[in-house]
Amino acid sequence: GILETLACGKPVVATRIGGIPEVVVDGETGLLVPTHDPPALADAIDDLIDDPDRRARLGAAARIDAAARFSATQVRDRYLEFYRRFLPR
Repeated sequence: GILETLACGKPVVATRIGGIPEVVVDGETGLLVPTHDPPALADAIDDLIDDPDRRARLGAAARIDAAARFSATQVRDRYLEFYRRFLPR
């Protein structure tokens, strides 16, 4: 999935649908393209294939961002905070 790809230090190319824009930071950890636009998707993939330096920069940022925002500890802490705030005691 997307989180696993980011955690492995690989940039993601995806469409702007559902929760994907909340996970992939366009131009920083991957590239987002409009939905239902296959040419835009192909162009974004080609851009990364043709630019290994950019691909490496996005991948490095993806790994750092995934560790900071989506590690098991981070997710656990967010759930605990949610429960503390919204569940009656």
